[in-house]
Amino acid sequence: MNKIGLEAEVLRFPAPNKYQSEKMKKGESDMIAFRKYTVRDILFLAVLAAVLLLVGMLTMPLVMAVDLFGLRNLASAPLYGFFCAIGLLRVPKPGALTLVALFLGTVLLMMSPLMTLNHIIGALLAEGITLLIFRGYRTKTSILTVCGLFIPLTLPLSLVFNLAINGKSFAEIITYPLYSVLLSLGTVALSFLGAWLGLRLGRELEKAGVLKS
Repeated sequence: MNKIGLEAEVLRFPAPNKYQSEKMKKGESDMIAFRKYTVRDILFLAVLAAVLLLVGMLTMPLVMAVDLFGLRNLASAPLYGFFCAIGLLRVPKPGALTLVALFLGTVLLMMSPLMTLNHIIGALLAEGITLLIFRGYRTKTSILTVCGLFIPLTLPLSLVFNLAINGKSFAEIITYPLYSVLLSLGTVALSFLGAWLGLRLGRELEKAGVLKS
């Protein structure tokens, strides 16, 4: 092809300008990055679910005797936030938290179907909110958000399930309103604190080469 022909081809297919390039990059970043799971990912998330189950077995007996709405969530919030943050640093893929909840729910189903629903729907809601905002888990803030929201979102779910399925009245569930409000706020604070500490430790593990995504 001669020089004139080459110039004609260039004119026919002009290179994208700066605005178009930025728009293309923005379009890519607006898409939720769904990635395939490996066998190692699935095994790691299953182990994480086992760790959370063990954590629950250690903490729940300490608070089961006290019938205060929000107390059990408060007890599990920092540890769930902590371990889930480390887990999502290792497997930063949409659906990872829901898979953990499914693995955990499979065991909890034998103890309490409501707990299973609580965990699975709570994880789905936390992931849905986070993915709508961040479009993935590319940043530490997105991991902090999804892990911090997980257990606090089980609070309203517990209330709804007890009202709708167990047939309890609001007054029977919220026996001490002020304490329940304080416990709920504490659950939110401790959940995000646990997730933040998990991210801090996870970064150190990444630097040491122990934790690799």
